[in-house]
Amino acid sequence: MDEDTARVGARDSVTGRKTFAGDFLLPGTGHVALIRSPYPHARVKSIDGSEAIAAGALAVVTGDDLALPTYGRRVRDVPVLARGVARFAGERVAAVVAESKELAREVAALVRVEYEPLEAATVASDALVPGSPLVHEAPWAYPGAVITAEDGHNLQSSAIWRNGPDVESVLASSTRTFQASYQVPSRHQGYLEAHVCLVSAEPEAIDVWASNKSPSILREQLVAWLESDTVPIRIHPVAVGGDFGGKGSPMDVPLCIALSRRLGQPVRIEASYGEELTATNPSHSATTCVRLGVDDDNRLTALDVDIVLDGGAYAGFKPNPQVQLFNLRLAGATYRIPALQIRSRIAYSHTVPRGHVRAPGAQQVTFAVESLLDEVARELELDPFEFRRINLLHTGQPGNLGEQWLEMRADETLTAAQGALSEVNPPSRREAGEEWAAGAGVAMFCQQVHSGAAEVALEPTTEGRLTIWVPFPDQGGGQQTVAERVVRTELGIPRELVTVRQAEQSELKRDFGVGASRVTVDASEALIVACRELRTELGETHTQIGSRDGRGSSGATDRVEFSAREWSEVLSALALRNPGHWFLGRADHRDKQPLISVCTQVATVLVDRETGEVIVNELITAADVAEVINEAGHLGQIEGAAVMGLGQAMMEDLAIVDGLVAASQLGKYLLPSVRDTPKQVVVMVRGGKGLGERNVKPIGELAGVAVAPAIGNAIADAVGARIRSLPLTSEKVYFAMQRGVSGGSNAPPAVEGQVPGSEAGGDGP
Repeated sequence: MDEDTARVGARDSVTGRKTFAGDFLLPGTGHVALIRSPYPHARVKSIDGSEAIAAGALAVVTGDDLALPTYGRRVRDVPVLARGVARFAGERVAAVVAESKELAREVAALVRVEYEPLEAATVASDALVPGSPLVHEAPWAYPGAVITAEDGHNLQSSAIWRNGPDVESVLASSTRTFQASYQVPSRHQGYLEAHVCLVSAEPEAIDVWASNKSPSILREQLVAWLESDTVPIRIHPVAVGGDFGGKGSPMDVPLCIALSRRLGQPVRIEASYGEELTATNPSHSATTCVRLGVDDDNRLTALDVDIVLDGGAYAGFKPNPQVQLFNLRLAGATYRIPALQIRSRIAYSHTVPRGHVRAPGAQQVTFAVESLLDEVARELELDPFEFRRINLLHTGQPGNLGEQWLEMRADETLTAAQGALSEVNPPSRREAGEEWAAGAGVAMFCQQVHSGAAEVALEPTTEGRLTIWVPFPDQGGGQQTVAERVVRTELGIPRELVTVRQAEQSELKRDFGVGASRVTVDASEALIVACRELRTELGETHTQIGSRDGRGSSGATDRVEFSAREWSEVLSALALRNPGHWFLGRADHRDKQPLISVCTQVATVLVDRETGEVIVNELITAADVAEVINEAGHLGQIEGAAVMGLGQAMMEDLAIVDGLVAASQLGKYLLPSVRDTPKQVVVMVRGGKGLGERNVKPIGELAGVAVAPAIGNAIADAVGARIRSLPLTSEKVYFAMQRGVSGGSNAPPAVEGQVPGSEAGGDGP
């Protein structure tokens, strides 16, 4: 391992020294096992825990025992335990506490629950129809709700984004119009570490160790739930074993607080992976209807997107103020479209509550729009690259919703991806003969740069070292490595003198946490401010400290290289002069100029003409990156996101049938392995305009979204089979090829407003 370039914390990770929530245990901790409803919708008539108590349980607690309010990230509609009715299969209806995890799970099986099954609404589109079973009697009454009593039946939220002339009028006057419907299933985030929570709720303070990526925001959510800020809530630093959008909610923390208070001892909950798949917060399944208009010059005239998403039994796992998925509004944003309308409805249903997965909303809408664009290009007998190129949005042109983007580098990334494709060797057939057909497909995605506020600190120590204090956990994304690189670059300090640590939540002010690819943007700027403060203090007694090549915050152009020994002496002297002092750096980009990042992805595939088997040979990713702080970490983020996109494209599906999650263990819920991963070609399109003094753009979510439509488009290029639902399984390809052009998923998009041939489930036999 190159010690100068190695990832921060890498050695601790591989040696097992890194501490996660599951590594903490307090004296006298009670372990919790949960009794979950087996029904999508049922009245809980009675709960008898007497056998469990007799077998050694410390307590059996029900919803009726806890007179507590509901909680959530924005809408507070999630009960700590179900009271009276269970709204999805997997909902917590009782908690058993015992002296060990094994005993808790053993005696939980002795709890007797009597249910009265009720009629359930398990499909989003059906749930929105008046007369279908209600999920909540009065969802508008929950704190944070964004609907009213006059809004639609079983509605969590709705939104319409429009710009330009009336879409219906423009579509009616377009030379040609096309429409089709696409389906994306629910998927789990696939992190390695299941949710774990340990809580000690004493009268004087509440201490929490939880696998949560946003300690500051978690504290705010708990204060809102408790409706009180009189008792300090301390969220202690822990590493997070993967997130991908799934660890931003309180999850089991409120229940642990309630149980700890009730029993007067610490309590701990550790989810099994079966519980992860069936009862946490996977992505929203969606059906998206897209209509496109084209003029005589093959330019887009209008885009109409109507998407219905399944939000599950509770809305409390979405943080957006509109309780929407932010990326939905960027449908088609890579292109110049004069008339645009995007309508989103998120439904309550009697299924597992839905939350965020990397780039929430982008996967659902991009698969639909980029697939139809490809269908239209082929129908018009145009090269898919060139059809996109003539419709691209360029710097200086207003965005489709009127945004004045700082720049738009769609053409640059499309050109880079096409150039990389020209250098890829044609896919070779696995076997001799003509049974394998080769194809290539392209898709694009752009994402607005999200950012918020961050506070960091630098602390010289008497041992002659520098501690970088950050408020966010290490969740595998390399954020702490970025922090170290920024400080080392700004100060010119040797790596062996630098340590990165996560501060206690109370030690640094509000931070937006790890999410929306914002950490590099926010933290790098805050760290530069902290370096400036440190440099100013050092400059009073050590005037030789300057900035690197004139690029630092001080504006100095001269720089004297300090040896490690000299740096150590300087830091030690500073610490002795002002013991325990932190040099703070703050950044707030919430009022930044709108900035967008673009990614073009190309997939090459082989398709077996007889069986429909699909082999993805190469994935090409051309990403708009501005400047890069940590080259290896940046590349890893791109390649990792592309593999996640591959999983969504080819295999991931929770398979929710009649409200029950069929893929309830990892033998059924398939995730891509190393053997599934194709060759990856990454082109970093550098330059351009980023944010802050380091001129950076986020990358974490950008490279996973366009993979699925690129592969779907490549399959269509290879064998003419158009699959309009994910995942793109060999069975769907086989039956589509069998039907040929007679209909189903291989039918061309409907023209002039006719109803398309493929509907939900239309890709099967």
